[in-house]
Amino acid sequence: MEAFKEKGNEAVRRNDYRAAVDFYLRAIEAGRDLPAQELAPLHSNCSFAYLKLNELAEAVSQAENAVAAKPDWSKSHFRLGEALFMSGNYEGAEKAYARASELAVEDQTLKKKVALAREALSGFYFRQLLAGRDFAVNAGNIIERQIFSSAKQMQNYVYLIGDARTREAVVVDAAWDVKGIRSFAAGENMRLVGAVVTHYHFDHTGGTPPPPFDQLGIKVPGVRELAVEDKLPVYVNRNDATTVMNSNGVPSENLTPLDDCAEVSIGSVKLKFIHTPGHTPGSQCVLIERPERGILISGDTLFIGSCGRLDLPDCNAKAMYTSLQEKIAALPTTTRVYPGHDYGGPYTTIAREKEQGFLKPMEEGKWLRMHGH
Repeated sequence: MEAFKEKGNEAVRRNDYRAAVDFYLRAIEAGRDLPAQELAPLHSNCSFAYLKLNELAEAVSQAENAVAAKPDWSKSHFRLGEALFMSGNYEGAEKAYARASELAVEDQTLKKKVALAREALSGFYFRQLLAGRDFAVNAGNIIERQIFSSAKQMQNYVYLIGDARTREAVVVDAAWDVKGIRSFAAGENMRLVGAVVTHYHFDHTGGTPPPPFDQLGIKVPGVRELAVEDKLPVYVNRNDATTVMNSNGVPSENLTPLDDCAEVSIGSVKLKFIHTPGHTPGSQCVLIERPERGILISGDTLFIGSCGRLDLPDCNAKAMYTSLQEKIAALPTTTRVYPGHDYGGPYTTIAREKEQGFLKPMEEGKWLRMHGH
């Protein structure tokens, strides 16, 4: 039995999961006369190998065998939770993860798994990722160190939004560390099915940075990699689409130009795009209407107590005034606003910005004078 077990472990180490299943099953057969609890690790390992092969019914069955053989072992319940989760049985997965967590109360990973299963039951998936905290943290070479250092200084937020049941998501403003963003999504069993651009600036899309940094010859990873390597559609307002295509090298066939009030569904989650020109001609915000409170991904249109810069090429202070005062301020006051940078915190609300930010009622003339017009 031990020889077959070790051969199974070796097969796993070389990612030969079919061979691993064969060896673990042979080990289980060889140990059939042993006490059941001694076979629990073999059933657990076999479940893992089946899961890697995407043979979910077999993965569930072997995990159930592990639980039956050793019901007080946290790992057997964890394996069952993993198999049920991948099978789409989120209620069963939540129960299995919760039992595993009860048996290993200090394990923070198990607590996260319980939360993921409960979130899947609710159906809505949302993550706010911060550069230097959740991605752009493990540089593999000197170029990545330079890029990741700049990402941390720029304090960019990237968002994952999707359906927690189908495990599909779009990524909003992917830049700086596409590999890290992909890894984060994969770690939560989410499949990226699209990339959303709030505006064309390089810190939100990747590509060549502006002068004088363009002299370094460094290209920032971003939507081009997702479009070309992952074949994802890139959702961008049509007023910024040509710039994204030319500056970032995104093939035209991967671009999905959007108009004001366009809608895109990711499973059961509907994204509504609000054209908010000002920072760029094609700046757009993403609205997700939820029963409890709406969510607005504002890009660089609205920050906490301020808005995006209006002194750059293509900026338009008059257009920004209209975007803020007539479009964003009209949203329900309970709407939570998630900006494109960490300039003062992770989020604000429409109510707060109408009281003390750039959504406060203001005459257009005063606004324009504030911005040098």
